[in-house]
Amino acid sequence: MDKILKTQLVNIYNHIDAQSEEIEMAARLLAQAIHSEGEIFMKTFHDIKGMEKYLTEGTLSLPKAKQFDDISRVETPDRVLVAAGMFDEEVKTFIESLESAGVEFALICNFNKHESEKLNQIHHYIDLSSPRPLIPTPNFDKIVNPYMSAFLYIYNHLYVLIDEMTNEDY
Repeated sequence: MDKILKTQLVNIYNHIDAQSEEIEMAARLLAQAIHSEGEIFMKTFHDIKGMEKYLTEGTLSLPKAKQFDDISRVETPDRVLVAAGMFDEEVKTFIESLESAGVEFALICNFNKHESEKLNQIHHYIDLSSPRPLIPTPNFDKIVNPYMSAFLYIYNHLYVLIDEMTNEDY
């Protein structure tokens, strides 16, 4: 099972690496808030919600990162990073409220084929590439959906790119 997990993680990371252009575009969008007087608001859903403190206060929190609490606090130079395990109705409703308010955002979540039209319209969208459990058990169930690992991989990639874009020492 250990070998299966490693193989599957490598496969997921390869799918994420194939989105390098989307990741760079999202990093540029978020870096715009840092270059201006804006802030980066973090809005998380599902299990990723448990990481909000890490994303806003941890050693690898983005500069000017704050927890999202109300759309009325988001101003023109601000950006929102939305992270979710899946694109469900709650996430869709939130994204639509950002779009209606004219708020710039980047979305990280698993692709939902039933919402493909909507997801394909989102300019700064990054697919977690881990929509289901991967490791087979003896009774033919599958366990371990590594979308949290995929999210951290993408987040670390964004962090490095944003640091490179905003740090004058480079």
